[in-house]
Amino acid sequence: MVPPHASSERLASADPQVRRSISTRGFSGLLTSLSQAASSQLFDIAIIGAGILGSALAYSLGTSGRTVLLLERDLSEPDRIVGELLQPGGCLALQKVGIDDTLDDIDATPCEGYEVFWGDKSVRIPYPEESKEMRWSGQGGKERKQEGRSFHHGRFVQNLRKKALSAEGVTVVEATVNDLLEDAEGAIIGVKATPRQPPSPSSSSDDSVSLLEFRAKLTIVADGCMSKFRRTLLPPHVAPITRSYFVGLVLEDASLPAPHHGHVILGKSDLSSPPPSDPSTPALGPVLVYQLATHETRMLVDIRGPKPPPHSTLASFLRQHVTPVLPPSIRPSFASALDKSLTGDKAYRLRSMPNSYLAPYPQGRDVQGAFLAGDSLNMRHPLTGGGMTVALNDVVLLTELLGGGKAVASTKGDGRGVVELGNWLEMSERLEEWHWKRKKVASCVNILSMALYSLFGAEGKSPLPSPCALLGVTKETDERGDDG
Repeated sequence: MVPPHASSERLASADPQVRRSISTRGFSGLLTSLSQAASSQLFDIAIIGAGILGSALAYSLGTSGRTVLLLERDLSEPDRIVGELLQPGGCLALQKVGIDDTLDDIDATPCEGYEVFWGDKSVRIPYPEESKEMRWSGQGGKERKQEGRSFHHGRFVQNLRKKALSAEGVTVVEATVNDLLEDAEGAIIGVKATPRQPPSPSSSSDDSVSLLEFRAKLTIVADGCMSKFRRTLLPPHVAPITRSYFVGLVLEDASLPAPHHGHVILGKSDLSSPPPSDPSTPALGPVLVYQLATHETRMLVDIRGPKPPPHSTLASFLRQHVTPVLPPSIRPSFASALDKSLTGDKAYRLRSMPNSYLAPYPQGRDVQGAFLAGDSLNMRHPLTGGGMTVALNDVVLLTELLGGGKAVASTKGDGRGVVELGNWLEMSERLEEWHWKRKKVASCVNILSMALYSLFGAEGKSPLPSPCALLGVTKETDERGDDG
């Protein structure tokens, strides 16, 4: 039998050329040979999805003493237009489980707060003086300020996956999870998955790929906003509500009026122009701009309505409606990005995604053996960039409640001792406790994100200085140490 940490041993023993291939080409195909061996084991915990939460949680639970199976459909570097700005509270959560070095070597940019723009007016909202020491405290003679980080999502995820692979007790398998595995009483006891086959000259389209069963005492579903298993694990009335869409593009060498700050640009330039009378007509909401890397800046344009404009007219819609509201220094790089989006080069394509709200639902009462976490359980409008902070705070809480007893950096195990994962009476109590403990951060982030979106996206007179008064509340919240 292959030991549960076979994947980490394989990577640790790999020569430098193999290790370089992980960072340049992704993990695809490197771990396929482990699939058959992993299917013959009983793991403590199986995690579906190696994104932000799944990878970080696999590392922390594995390090705490649990045997963990991490399943991911595609281990190559993901390419998303959100999950790119981590607030100070999220950085502190990484620090609590000892993986804040995953922010290194990805060309991440410091974020020191926000600036809100309305025409020629603006207000800066810096993060408050830090109450807890961060790993970059005092570097370069800086004042002791809280900082976040912005970065390319995929680079950060790959660093988290490498951490998971390095953890004793973690096995990573590249496979598509087809179904949850149930026992005779209907409890979840694992998953059914199809391992990904690496391409080879001898393979053909007719080669069959076998469905394997992977067993675990507990299954954590962290498969994202479009979760395949949400309907299985939650009541049918629990479903995401979509209020708007983000259209994302990358600006090259943009001249930002507030460097190292997130820019929230309020989207209505002509106060005398009434809002569309037809609610199905797309309307411009806030525009979010932040630096991703040394030469790249992300722009996310919020478009309210049941769907964004057709892709064929999207560039002209943005040019007409977004250009007038932008600070003048950003307009040249924005115009260049739109021009490049029309060339057909996929690197510059305009991409859209729904902005959804999903309230967290108590788990452990109806279905035994599995629960949801991350965006599959709880979503909010990404305007304030709080989603990763919520996810990483959940990693800390779940490690405390479900870990194997060993300390993970400054995160200690539960004082009541290690929970028996197969005892669902105890497990349901721990999940109920998690539901309430996470509210300290999650509810704050969820409420603020929806409130600020409603405020910043409102039609009518200028919302300034009203945002200043409301955003003062967020500063006080940070000072209380809620890590949002």
